[in-house]
Amino acid sequence: MTSAEKTDDVEWQEVPVSVRAAVDRALSRQQRDALGEVELILDAALRVAERVSPAEPKVADIVAEAGTSNQTFYRYFAGKPDLMLAVVERGLVRVAGYLDHQMSKHTDPVEQVVAWVDGLLTQLVRPDAARQGSAVMQQLATTGRMREPAGLALLDRLGALLVAPVTALGRPEPARDAQVLQETLMGVLQRHVVNGTAPDEPERAHLVAFCVRAVDATRGAR
Repeated sequence: MTSAEKTDDVEWQEVPVSVRAAVDRALSRQQRDALGEVELILDAALRVAERVSPAEPKVADIVAEAGTSNQTFYRYFAGKPDLMLAVVERGLVRVAGYLDHQMSKHTDPVEQVVAWVDGLLTQLVRPDAARQGSAVMQQLATTGRMREPAGLALLDRLGALLVAPVTALGRPEPARDAQVLQETLMGVLQRHVVNGTAPDEPERAHLVAFCVRAVDATRGAR
């Protein structure tokens, strides 16, 4: 900590508690307002990307759809690539939350792996999610942002959920196994997204069985 930071900290601590509380309330309101504006822009980006796909959505159209301004847009995003990456990150965070919830319903690690695979495939077959996911991923494929470290780290959030159950199954390298399963499923999802299709029941059953055999030694030996 620099001397300036120390001085600032001392000065803040000397501010009356009631004044600090007033400042905190104002900042909280500003954060809520900012989050609301960002959510409007992200939702608008999804709708516009889906509507114009496979063409590239324009910032002007996204701004108009959100009912905001260019000034507000560029207050939060450096440009459209940053916006689309944020759209994907929000989507993946929501999917990760859904998968974690589905997995938490089970105590058996094999059933948790099944819940992860089936849950990820379930997200794909939802018509709205499939259309929006296809539109957004096409844009990110053009910019290459998902191949950058930040983009790859987003996908790793999904695979990280598998580490605990795979560890419980006694695998010697659970993190590597989780990474392979994640990349396998994401490859399948990408193929369907690009083609505008969804896995049917036989394919889903095969993928679930394949992933279980890959990490469950007792089944993998059969």
